[in-house]
Amino acid sequence: MFRASDREKCQQLFHKYYRDRKFHDALYRDLIARHLQPGHRVLDAGCGRYMTVCRDLSGKARVFGIDLEETLETDNQSAPYGVRGDLNHLPFPADYFDLIISRSVVEHLDDPPAVFREFARVLRGGGKVVLVTPNKYDYVSVIAAMTPFRVHQLLVSRIFPVSEHDVFPTRYRANTLSALRKAFGSAGMVERDLRGVNHYPAYLMFSPVLFRLGVLYERITSLPAFESLRGLIVSVFEKPARPANCTSVKTIGREEACESKAAH
Repeated sequence: MFRASDREKCQQLFHKYYRDRKFHDALYRDLIARHLQPGHRVLDAGCGRYMTVCRDLSGKARVFGIDLEETLETDNQSAPYGVRGDLNHLPFPADYFDLIISRSVVEHLDDPPAVFREFARVLRGGGKVVLVTPNKYDYVSVIAAMTPFRVHQLLVSRIFPVSEHDVFPTRYRANTLSALRKAFGSAGMVERDLRGVNHYPAYLMFSPVLFRLGVLYERITSLPAFESLRGLIVSVFEKPARPANCTSVKTIGREEACESKAAH
């Protein structure tokens, strides 16, 4: 297990089956590029200590990152700006950001609806949230949920070149298509894009046999009927813009409706 020769065979299998495929990181960045405009203020919610995506975007927008990490690379001294803080209580004024991005964070949240309400508060009308998160029903998530955290830390640090300290407890409290839709809807946000996407068997790159089984699972769940079992969820939700003559905006299903003064 975890032998270099097995990893090399898995790498060969990856090139055989997935060489020309785009996966969640590329899809995530494509969505950001689609919704990002020059001059936008962007918040990377859960940016990580190295603020990788923040750095990549800093030449295109005014970018802020927030995380609970003790030390962020820029330490809020230079762009992109790193702020240590809690997503449940964002230290920013209302209507401040044009775009919020978040990758592999939702699965760790204790109270996703509360966080999404904070997203809605600090977004301007018409602002969007772009995020990617694991699907609760994917086999990796199921195994992670059933595994003691200490064991999970050890396994992930052996499979990937990461420190055990960079592996965090998972909650999966808004990690299905329906749960995300409901949680963002409760925050007054409107769905613009919500879909399950597959990933190559990254967690099985240590065993050629298991990797082949992962390929089979990926092929089966790529069928439309099994979208709810795909490995990851990518989504875009929007804070409705309030027209000048509106006193409030109500979300009805996936659409928004204006309540004007004349209607009262």
